[in-house]
Amino acid sequence: MRKLYLGGLVVVILVLAALLISWFYNQGEASKQTYKIEPVQKGNILALVSSTGTLTALNTVSIGSQVSGNIKEIHVDFNSPVKKDDVLALIDPAVYTAQAAQAKAQLLKARMTLLEKEKDIHAARAAVGSAAASLNSAKATLHEAELKFHRFSSLVEKKTVAKSEYDAALVKRDNARSAVEVAGAKLKTARAQLESMIAQEKGARASIDEKEAALQLAEVKLDYCTIRSPIDGIVIYRAADVGQTVAASLQSPVLFHIAEDLTRMQVEVDVSEADVGQIKPDQKVEFTVDAYPDRKFQATVRQVRYFSQNVQNVVTYKMIAEVNNPQLLLRPGMTANVNVVVAQETGVLKVPNAALRFRPLGEIQEEKKPKARPPVEERPLYKETVKILELDSDQAGQYLSIIKAAEAKLRDQLQSAQEDSDRKMAWQTYLRQIYGQLRPILRPEQLKKFRAFNQERRAALTERRKKGGRPGQVYVLDENGLPNEVKVITGVTNETETEILEGRLKEGDGVITGLVFNIKSDKNNSSPSSFLRMFGRGR
Repeated sequence: MRKLYLGGLVVVILVLAALLISWFYNQGEASKQTYKIEPVQKGNILALVSSTGTLTALNTVSIGSQVSGNIKEIHVDFNSPVKKDDVLALIDPAVYTAQAAQAKAQLLKARMTLLEKEKDIHAARAAVGSAAASLNSAKATLHEAELKFHRFSSLVEKKTVAKSEYDAALVKRDNARSAVEVAGAKLKTARAQLESMIAQEKGARASIDEKEAALQLAEVKLDYCTIRSPIDGIVIYRAADVGQTVAASLQSPVLFHIAEDLTRMQVEVDVSEADVGQIKPDQKVEFTVDAYPDRKFQATVRQVRYFSQNVQNVVTYKMIAEVNNPQLLLRPGMTANVNVVVAQETGVLKVPNAALRFRPLGEIQEEKKPKARPPVEERPLYKETVKILELDSDQAGQYLSIIKAAEAKLRDQLQSAQEDSDRKMAWQTYLRQIYGQLRPILRPEQLKKFRAFNQERRAALTERRKKGGRPGQVYVLDENGLPNEVKVITGVTNETETEILEGRLKEGDGVITGLVFNIKSDKNNSSPSSFLRMFGRGR
C-alpha cells in the first residue's frame, strides 16, 4: 500500500509540474524566443586527434648473464652513463678459468699424441719401403734360379751335367718362389700398418679439433663472466648485487636495462580505429606530461603500425612519434597526453560547430517538408556568372534559357538514376552543357574572364576534394527575423569550429547557434499566492 501511495504521489507531482510549465509558456509569462547569433570569422583552424601514450627510449637493451655463478663485482648503478664495451659486472671466473686450463691441457695432450702418430707413420712408411725392396730382391733371386733351372733342364737331358746339379737348381728355384711370396706378404703387412698409422693420425687430428673447440667454449664462458655494455647509453635498471647467485641454466636472467641515447626518445600512442585513418607520417605532435603540466613538447609521427590491439572491444593501433630530449627532462615510462595535428588551415572561413548542429524547433518536432527550389534567376550559379562575366541583358536572357533547357534534362536523368555515380554523372553533364553553350555567346573580353572563372572553379573543386569536403547546413536570419537555411560544404573541423569551403557565407555574417528564451518577470505574480490563483483560474 505504501508503494502504491508513493507512486500515486509522484504521478500527481509530475502532472502538476506539466500543467505549470504549460501555463507558464502558453500564457506569456515566459516565452519570447530569440536566437543566439555568432559571427562567421576568418582565421586559423587546427584539427587534432587526442590520445594518451607512453614515453620510451628509441632502443632499450636488456642485458643478462649467459653463465651461472656468483656476482663478484658491479661497476655501474642506476643512471650511470656507459659506453660500448664498458664493464658492467663480473661473475666469479674461478670455475671457468679452471675449465679453460683443463681444456688447454687436453689440447696439449692431443697434440703430443699427434706427434707420436706422425712418427709411427714415418716408421711404417720405412717398413713398407724395406718390404718392397725385399720383394724386389726375392723376385731377382727367383729370376736367376729359374734361368739356372731351365739351363740345367736342357743339359741334364743331354747328360752334360750331373743329376745332382739339376736337383740343386730345382730346389733353389722353389726356395726363391717361396721367398717372393714371403716378401709379398711382408709388404702387404707393412702397407696395412701404414694405413693404420694414417687412420690413427687422422683420429689424433680430429681429437685436436675437439679439444680446440672445448678450449674455445671454455674461453667463451670465461669471457661471459665479464658482462659488458653492447651500446652507448644510460643504465635505467639494475637487478643485481654483489654476492648474488646467477642461475643461467634455463633462462638468461636480466641484470640491467640500458636505454640508448635518451636525448632522442619516442612516444608510443594507442590511436582508435576511428582516428587512425587521419594519422600520417611526418605529422606534428604536441604532448604534455604530468611532471611539466605547463610545458608543451613537440614530436613528429614516424610510424603507424598495422598490428591492432583489442581491449574490451576497443580496437587501437600503435603510433610512434619521435621527440628530441636534449635537456633529459623526459624519462622512459612517463605518460604523455598527446595531440596529433591532422589538419591545419590558415585564413579560412569558419563557423562554430553549434551552428552546424542547430535546427529550428519546427524541423525538430515534425518532418521538414522539402522546399521548392528558387527560380533560376535567384540562384547563386546564375547570379554569380552574370556578375563575374558582366553579361548584358541579352546575354543574361540567353544564359537563362540555356540553364532552363539543361535543367529539364537534368531532372529526367536524376529521376531515372539508380546509383550515386549516375546522379554525379548527371550533374557533371549539366554543368558541361550550360558552360559549353555559354561560351559562344561571350565577347572576347568576357572569354578571358570566363577562362579565369573556370580555372578558379576547378581549383576550388580540386581543393574541396583534397580536403574531403562534406555537405552541411547552417541557418541565418532573413529580413523577417526567421531562420533561413544555407547549404555549405565543410572542411577541416575540430572540437569547436569547422572550416567552410563553399556556401553563401562571408566573414561577419551571423549564424544561429542556439535558442534563447527571455523570461518575463512579473513582480505581482512572483509570490506563492500567484501560483495558487493560477490554478484557481483553471490554468
